Amino acid sequence: MPVTFLSQLPSTLHRAFEGELAGMAPHERREQHRRQIRLLHVPVSNLLLAIALVGLARVLAQGAWGDYGLPMFSWQLAASAALTALALHFRHIVSLRRRLLSGAAFVTLLLTSLAEPGSHWQQMPVLSLAGFLLLPVAGLPLLVRPKVAFFALAACTLVAGVLVFWLAQIPVGERLAFSFHYLLSSTAGLVLRRARGNLAVHMQRQADTLWQRAVTDPLTGLLNRQGWMSVAETAMRDALDSGAQPAVLFIDVDHFKRINDNHGHQAGDQLLKELGAIINARMGPGDFCARLGGEEFTCLLPRSSPAQAQRLAERLATDYRNHAQRFSSTLSIGVATHGAGDLLNDLLARADAALYEAKHRGRDQVIVAR
Repeated sequence: MPVTFLSQLPSTLHRAFEGELAGMAPHERREQHRRQIRLLHVPVSNLLLAIALVGLARVLAQGAWGDYGLPMFSWQLAASAALTALALHFRHIVSLRRRLLSGAAFVTLLLTSLAEPGSHWQQMPVLSLAGFLLLPVAGLPLLVRPKVAFFALAACTLVAGVLVFWLAQIPVGERLAFSFHYLLSSTAGLVLRRARGNLAVHMQRQADTLWQRAVTDPLTGLLNRQGWMSVAETAMRDALDSGAQPAVLFIDVDHFKRINDNHGHQAGDQLLKELGAIINARMGPGDFCARLGGEEFTCLLPRSSPAQAQRLAERLATDYRNHAQRFSSTLSIGVATHGAGDLLNDLLARADAALYEAKHRGRDQVIVAR
């Protein structure tokens, strides 16, 4: 039993500290971390600047009061100026790796500037120590990556312990009071960090759900026109960059109004839903299909020759014809493949023209645009 508990302890602590982030797949968790780091960049920059300015104010005040000798005052003033410069520079860093290195340099310099002679700390009131040492703990909710957060907490705890329990001569009662408030502040920071992570996950999921609803056709579950144009343009651009030849299918149900008139709109909707399932089942990896509206559907095949696109269109027409025998319903399909300088709208327009030609020739056929 103890062995089982110890083996499960790391995962239990991970769930306790990370909340809903702990239950995500590793790649999703990494992406969520990157997204939150980008969003929190300005607040973290402001916190670093606040810490640097508070430290600078402390140095100037104690220098004015004569608490520092000239060498110590010069060192502390230089360290505070360097911290301020680092905080201002941090705001303009784009690379996540450089942000991490710059943040580590800031923390290292901050902790080094606190390592003053013991004779100075012996005369320092505990309230002055507490006001300065608890400030870095306030940044815990803004630290996204677990390792960074716990390293920062460990470093702050180590420095606070050295100053309060070793260098400064503080009564036992005041030390215990400081320890209690430090523990309380650290716990609150970790709880707020977990809540911030959970809130970010909930907001991202809600945004994904809203986006999914906005780009999905509610009847067939396929993409709608807006969603298809968005993803198809990107897929087509990627295909052209890799040297592939995209193709577009424009699909229309023949005499669909007759089906609605003879069998009712509910039967027509059911038929469109079944056609959407037939098209979706034929799509390969990286292909995108959509219901443009009414009885019109389209497909983007990012990597397809004219012959392959035509064969797929003929299979779709055959599958649908066999499935919709009870309505004697058929498909007309226009196919267009990419030419030099074509945009997605150009492909769609030529596939539409080929579809119109298929209708003109008597319907129930596939026409490849010239």
